Amino acid sequence: MFKCDQLIYLQMQKTGCSHIAFLLSKLFDGQIIGKHTPAPQEDIESNTYIISSIRNPWDWYLSLWTFGVQGGGSFMKNLTERKPLDALKSAIRNPKKNGMAMFREFTKDVSSLNKVYDKSDSVESFRTWLKMVHHPDNRRSSGHYEKTAIIDFAGYMTFRYLRLCCQNVRQLNDPKLIANFSDLSEFENANCYVSFFIRQESLEDGICETVEKFRALTEEEKEFIYGAGKTNTSHRPLSISDYYDKETVELIGSRERLLIEKFDYPPPL
Repeated sequence: MFKCDQLIYLQMQKTGCSHIAFLLSKLFDGQIIGKHTPAPQEDIESNTYIISSIRNPWDWYLSLWTFGVQGGGSFMKNLTERKPLDALKSAIRNPKKNGMAMFREFTKDVSSLNKVYDKSDSVESFRTWLKMVHHPDNRRSSGHYEKTAIIDFAGYMTFRYLRLCCQNVRQLNDPKLIANFSDLSEFENANCYVSFFIRQESLEDGICETVEKFRALTEEEKEFIYGAGKTNTSHRPLSISDYYDKETVELIGSRERLLIEKFDYPPPL
């Protein structure tokens, strides 16, 4: 999170958020606090101008995978490593609720998951990874996501977005409140507190638009924004359309429907 007197920027994972926070820190007098954390309730209630960033979901998953191939990210580690001690502690605290999760953790097929983090030009590995990530057994290796009522009809990116950009996120755990996509869409409409989203695809334009809501930019500042090199990037040798086929396009289209419709993102094919 970047916070200054004028605004708060919430860092959505794999949307160029490190670069955006860096640029904002050079353009406003503020500070970076933590990273992928939501806005404090007092700032939401005080009508502070809050922004975040977003990315095409098909591209987001490809970036998440290629970053993991490079050895980066907690998502990859959660998938490919067993944490039996953590699972055992959770099961002891609440056997009825966490007993099955402990069993899944002890029997998780980490060997197969590790194999799909092999080479960033392996189209088949990416497609296999994408299907494995959305398989019910592996979806439950993603921290708080497994405890939500949305796990069967909304993807991990949607979960991360909702946790970061919406109030009342505990409602996501209640199937009586959110039982289907229609309920989820209503929840997002009622609880999203972000006023503006910087699109990763036009990041520099979004930064300029953000600053110009408060003051004019100098030519020197514009040159800095468009000339600064991005940080913490994932690298891929092929175009996004090479990685996806009809099946995987439809998989993400279904799982990330909320974000695709809200931000009008096109599929890669």
